[in-house]
Amino acid sequence: MNKKLLILVMLIMVFVPVTMAQDKAGTSGMPFLKMDVTARVFAMGGAFIGLSDDASTLYYNPAGLLNLKSMEFVASHNMYLADIQYSYAGVVYPLPQLNGSMGMQMAYLTTGDMDETTVEFPDGTGRTFGAYDMMIGASYAQMLTPKFYVGGTLKFLSEGLADQQAMTVAGDVGTYYNTGWQSLIFGMSIRNFGGNYTYFDEDTPLPMLFVFGLRYAPLEDGVNKLDVLLEAAHPSDNSEYMTLGLEYSYNNMFFVRFGRKFDNDEYWIVKSDDAEFPENADPADPELDYSDSGINWMGTTLGIGFNMESMGMKLDYGWKHMGDLGMTHMITFGYKLK
Repeated sequence: MNKKLLILVMLIMVFVPVTMAQDKAGTSGMPFLKMDVTARVFAMGGAFIGLSDDASTLYYNPAGLLNLKSMEFVASHNMYLADIQYSYAGVVYPLPQLNGSMGMQMAYLTTGDMDETTVEFPDGTGRTFGAYDMMIGASYAQMLTPKFYVGGTLKFLSEGLADQQAMTVAGDVGTYYNTGWQSLIFGMSIRNFGGNYTYFDEDTPLPMLFVFGLRYAPLEDGVNKLDVLLEAAHPSDNSEYMTLGLEYSYNNMFFVRFGRKFDNDEYWIVKSDDAEFPENADPADPELDYSDSGINWMGTTLGIGFNMESMGMKLDYGWKHMGDLGMTHMITFGYKLK
C-alpha cells in the first residue's frame, strides 16, 4: 500500500506543475502568499524544503511536520516596505501514535489606514480606508516509510480593500525524502493550489508555486555545521527561478545565514552593461543607462539566529535588499515545549 501511495504522490507532484505551466498569466491575486513568513527562511532567500525542521515547515512543506518531535510554536513580524506590516504564527503538534503530525497557522498583512483621494478632492476627502490579506490553515503529515513523508494543508484565504472583500480556499501538498546517503535530502511542494476567485468583478487566479529542493551538509563535525540548500521554483505567474541558501551553525546555538535568488531578470549577481536598444533610442535617457555594472545586491538576504535550547526558545533576524525600494527586516520568535 505504501508503494502505491508513493507512486500516486509522485505523479501528482509531476503532473500538477505541467498544468500550472500552461497558464502564464503574468499576474495573480493575493501576492502576500509569496512572502516568506519566518526570519530563518527569509534570511536563506526562501530556501527551506530540504530542511523543513521547525514550525515554519507548516507554510513551506507540510510533510516536514514529521521532523518535529515535540510541540513547537513560532511567531514572526515583518517590517515591510511602505509601512506594510506582516505577521505570522504557527503551532505544530506531533501525533506519534499515528506516525503523523498536525498543525495550524495564520498570516495577516495590513497596510494600516490610508487617506482617501478622488478626482474632486486630490488632497483627500477626510476619510480613510485600509487593505488586508489573511490566511488560516490546517495541516497534517503522515509517515509512509521511516524516510519518506507526505503532508497537506487546507487554507482559508481572505482579501479586502476598502469596502471590497473576497474569500476562497486553497491547498498545499508536500513530500520529504531522506535518501540515507550522507546528508542528502530531497523535498517537493505545491503551494496555493486552487481555483480562481472573484475580486472587483474580475476572475483572479491564485499564485500557485511548485518547488523542488535539496539539502546537503558538507560540514558537520558535532560543533560546526553548514547546510547548503538549493531550490528550483516554477510559479504560475512569473518566470522560473532558483534559490541558494546557506546556514552555518556553531554548537546548535548560534547561526549565520545567507540567501540569494537567481532568475532571468533582476537577480543576477553581476549587473550587465550589455544591452541592445532600438536604433532610434536616445542614449541620454537615464532609463537606458547601463553603466552601473558591478555587484547587484537585490535578492540577497542575510540573517542571524540564537537557539537557547535549555529554555526551548529561538530568536531569529533576517534582512533583505530590495534594490531601489530599500531594505526590509523580519524577526521571529520560536518556542519548543520540552
